[in-house]
Amino acid sequence: MTSTSSPGLITRLRIANPKVTVSKDPDALRIGILGAANIAPSALIYPAKSMRTINVVSVAARNHDRAKEFAKKHGIPSTHATYDALISDPSIDCIYNPLPNGLHYEWTKKALEAGKHVLLEKPSASNASQARKLFELAQAKNLVLLEAFHYRFHPASIFFKDLIRKHVSEGHRIERVESVMSFMSFFSLDDIRFNYKLAGGVTMDAGSNTANPILYFTGLDVVKVDSAVPKIVAEDIDGRMDATMTLSNGGKATLIASLTNPWLSIQTWKEFTPRFVVETDTKVFTFGWFLLPGAYHYFTVKDKVTGKTENLPKVYREGYQTYRYQLEAFVQGVRSGGGDEATIPGWVSGENSIATMEVLDSIYRVAGMKLRQ
Repeated sequence: MTSTSSPGLITRLRIANPKVTVSKDPDALRIGILGAANIAPSALIYPAKSMRTINVVSVAARNHDRAKEFAKKHGIPSTHATYDALISDPSIDCIYNPLPNGLHYEWTKKALEAGKHVLLEKPSASNASQARKLFELAQAKNLVLLEAFHYRFHPASIFFKDLIRKHVSEGHRIERVESVMSFMSFFSLDDIRFNYKLAGGVTMDAGSNTANPILYFTGLDVVKVDSAVPKIVAEDIDGRMDATMTLSNGGKATLIASLTNPWLSIQTWKEFTPRFVVETDTKVFTFGWFLLPGAYHYFTVKDKVTGKTENLPKVYREGYQTYRYQLEAFVQGVRSGGGDEATIPGWVSGENSIATMEVLDSIYRVAGMKLRQ
């Protein structure tokens, strides 16, 4: 493994949005986008520019004029007038679904039924029951369905996961985990993130981004949600969620997810950095900025006996962002007829995606809130 703080930040950001699109292989995967979503450029369009193996060929939106405008802006060669038309196009191999949460199940199901591989934004569905049906369908049709937990594919995340797993394999026990993604109030309450009909709520947003790492970095299951305290911002809509859980080894996990922190407060200052902390019997491991480690991150390891803290080298490798590594993994999974973590580091299995949704469902139940539908 190469550990380095180079290439520098400016170079990494420039690599993230290349100005020139490379020529594509004759058999490059052809992928279409459902919706002119704000996340699509960073998550798919920009990284695909520098990859010979995948080509963004079309986009569909609820408004065809919006699709045309989006396609022109991002150099996408064609559009489809409807989502159904895009999905049924026989020239398209794969679908990227970044639609609002409440539309993930319906349109991913249609894409799979049409024989398309799907790169699906998180959360995979509105609830665990829907997620299970999607992954069962993908398996039955021998198609790749990958939930886009992009942080997992970055070399820094893989390094941290391996660091924790190695420490545990040497006989150490995970006692405490803390997963934090907590931001100020950037979004108005009429944003789709707070729309129950679209499966909104912070647990479905920042909560999925903090629940999945608990499973991934530790290799443990969540056996029980012990407490869940929401900050209610609208009927059955949480703007903040604080949850505690029991892990399969008896250890405890804390999840803090918020999109409504006050702009000026001690709490906001303490939670400003997205971080993942693992405490064992002898050490405390911290991965700062774990959700977008391609932009910046840090690792610290504190020895509980000596009290000394070590700063580990950063891991940027080629300098790509998380989305580029994720897209490489998706292409590899499609080409190889399926993926698993043994062959594709960071791979999000159907079982892992379902387990993540089960955690989110349990949080809502314990909080006394309705599941998303």
